[in-house]
Amino acid sequence: MIGGLGFAGLANAGVHAPAANQATALSINEAGTGHILIVPYFTTQGTNATLLNITNTDTSNGKLVKIRFRGASNSDDIFDFTLALSPGDVWAAKVSQGTDGRSQLETSDKSCTLPSFVATQRNSFPTGRLNPALTDAQKANETREGYIEILTMADIPSAANSDQFAAASPITTNPLFTAIKHVNGVAPCTTATLNTLRTDSEYYDIAAAAALPVPVTITAPTTRTARGKGLNYPTGRLMANWTIIDTVKTATFSGAAVAVRAAGGAATDVNANIVFFPQSDDLVPNAGGTALDGLTADPLLRSANRLATNPATGGAPAAPASATPFIAASYYDLPDLSTPYLAATTDPRAQAQALTAALAAKSVINEYLTTTSIAATTDWVFSMPTRRYNVAVNYRFTSPLSTDSRVYTTWTADYFDATNTSLVNGQICVAADSGAAGVNQWDREETTTSSQFVISPGTVNNVRFCGETSVLAFNNGTNTSSGSLSASVALQNLNVNANEGWVSLGTSGLSSRGLPVLGAAFAKSSAFGAVWPHRYTR
Repeated sequence: MIGGLGFAGLANAGVHAPAANQATALSINEAGTGHILIVPYFTTQGTNATLLNITNTDTSNGKLVKIRFRGASNSDDIFDFTLALSPGDVWAAKVSQGTDGRSQLETSDKSCTLPSFVATQRNSFPTGRLNPALTDAQKANETREGYIEILTMADIPSAANSDQFAAASPITTNPLFTAIKHVNGVAPCTTATLNTLRTDSEYYDIAAAAALPVPVTITAPTTRTARGKGLNYPTGRLMANWTIIDTVKTATFSGAAVAVRAAGGAATDVNANIVFFPQSDDLVPNAGGTALDGLTADPLLRSANRLATNPATGGAPAAPASATPFIAASYYDLPDLSTPYLAATTDPRAQAQALTAALAAKSVINEYLTTTSIAATTDWVFSMPTRRYNVAVNYRFTSPLSTDSRVYTTWTADYFDATNTSLVNGQICVAADSGAAGVNQWDREETTTSSQFVISPGTVNNVRFCGETSVLAFNNGTNTSSGSLSASVALQNLNVNANEGWVSLGTSGLSSRGLPVLGAAFAKSSAFGAVWPHRYTR
């Protein structure tokens, strides 16, 4: 990870919960702003590039933000860094394919990043977390599609507080705010001040440390606390837009990130937990896995409440032989979508399950257009950004491309288990509904067909979502690259009877809970490109 190229330091990992004005619920905010943003799909396949804009609509507070790109196959972390936005700031970047075949991020934006070189050079996506059995060319391809997590870790207020100054030399302005606030269009990004973010915040403030059952004595000024670093509880207000552009054909697709807002009571802005972790490759202190189990639901990082598929017993889930996490988490692995944002949520599995329930759909409905006279193509994108926190692939198994290496985090009510997932070519797959409840297609004149369609590649007779971010290409024959997005990492072709119309795809999942799906239809022709968001039944 790019985090591994950054900072050093060691402290106790933690999430800081507010004592008042607490957020009590996470929900999808149709208004488009929130604490967490999800971009369902990015691509640098073929001649495509993806543009990303992140806006801080809070004109009073700065924001400390984690940005993580995850791969389309199994949601592996393929690039992450930290961004500091000043009040009212917009950060913009381009992700394209580099000469090494891997995705690369570049920006001329003047906002502060950690590491700082994210803003000054082209940053090629690392492949260290990908399947080691893949060739270099395959690994490069794995970096070219996926989705993006954007998480507000903390607010950066303008005013200083008692943790930041000694009684003999009081200050009134938060030094971190001064360091990230634009002056004549450029943020100073003062190195000495940003260096305070190299280590974790052990406590929220000095008073909290003094109030512990075994009090800890800390004197100001200090950077051992969140407030001493200049951080406060995040109030959200982020929004993001994405654009996929074919740089040769100049066809474009664009849309807004899905916004998750921490809300509660009648207050416009409520306090979510501070979820700050340094952009560092230092290992998170983890006594027997207990600390990490309170920070993430990722089954590869956890030590408890997990099951592994056991090839010796025919794929039946079994408790892992060891409680040691399959991946030793570094600070840059956190936060993720499961790290608790609510004071009342102490188990990240509960947050992952709640977000999954909010996204779960029992069917997906949209149009398609493949009219040959205008060279039209349509790709449907299905992104499942919370699936990682229920099931993942452990590449440490021998021969990971052929061995069943699924690992599950057990929830109260799972959305994925060994009965509805499989491992195909190193990717976790989950089947859509079969038979009459599966694919139902109508053309423009009401003619309808249902059930079995020609599915390619492979020999399955029903649609399955292989990969965390999969693409379903309509009337694409047996091509290994899709027509609209040039997708190839997690591609399946659906060849239907008509050139244009609409389809309802059943996604009822386990116990009719639905599957947590985000996405859209991407239609391209010789004259235009269009994005049609999926419609759902819940």
